[in-house]
Amino acid sequence: SNATLPHFEHSCVMCDVAAYGGGGLGGTSRFGSGSSGSSGAGQFGSGTVSGPAAQPGPPGSQFVLSNSAAIRAEIHRFESVHPNIYAIYDLIERIDDLALQNQIREHVISIEDSFVNSQEWTLSRSVPELKVGIVGNLSSGKSALVHRYLTGTYVQEESPEGGRFKKEMVVDGQSYLLLIRDEGGPPELQFAAWVDAVVFVFSLEDEISFQTVYNYFLRLSSYRNTAEVPMVLVGTQDAISATNPRVIDDARARKLSNDLKRCTYYETCSTYGLNVERVFQDVAQKVVALRKKQQLAIGPCKSLPNSPSHTSVPAAAIPSVHINQVRLASPDL
Repeated sequence: SNATLPHFEHSCVMCDVAAYGGGGLGGTSRFGSGSSGSSGAGQFGSGTVSGPAAQPGPPGSQFVLSNSAAIRAEIHRFESVHPNIYAIYDLIERIDDLALQNQIREHVISIEDSFVNSQEWTLSRSVPELKVGIVGNLSSGKSALVHRYLTGTYVQEESPEGGRFKKEMVVDGQSYLLLIRDEGGPPELQFAAWVDAVVFVFSLEDEISFQTVYNYFLRLSSYRNTAEVPMVLVGTQDAISATNPRVIDDARARKLSNDLKRCTYYETCSTYGLNVERVFQDVAQKVVALRKKQQLAIGPCKSLPNSPSHTSVPAAAIPSVHINQVRLASPDL
């Protein structure tokens, strides 16, 4: 049973974070929208979150503000549907016939995936996305890290299946749709093709979780050129206690961060929020900076004035990260 996980009631009309996918989330800990009346599944609600919205800026900032409105509308749309999907997962758990239970669950997962990924249900490509993958073993504290960032609260349990979540994020005055994928296992080809950046997580009191990070890095490297994937390394303090002392010292952690192509290293504590916000802000900044660098390398558009790529919108009003987003984005999962 997962009833030990908290259920957060919905407390606002349009929040800026929601679950955006599943495929295997049924009957387990899920970061839900928080508006479902069902509490048996242990959903992590988003109704208590109120993240930063795009602020009015200089002339031409209407584009940024329109992105913010579109992103919040997208998240609100997911919040309106996901509680019903979660309620179905809860009902499935009451079926005694396990074979029938699994068959129905697979059908619901298929429906959920279609809802998440089909063209009718996804945002226009005019809204820039940041796709961040979170990897680590079940002792790493990665799910607690994501939960703390999304809800501002601490939950100790890890989710074996991981999860997928949406949140609005503002970087350099631009509003983005942040997609977070908490991976339930090692990074696979589909994960590697999807991510814009990766956060590797280990627990400072767990040697195996520390060793797992480099193994996961090597696996990711076999699928993707890691030079084009911004990375952050996180050591979590959550499980450190008198009976579980720290076993990974700072020197070993920093050597690992150097081995992971000199990525930034943070120690975090999800119980009281140490550096949690900084991790996600940093990785988002890295993605945006890389896109700007790649856009400069590509150079200005060479198409003719009457070609389909031209619009009536002045180039100065459209940030380079937006122009580059369509080219860089991997197919939705």
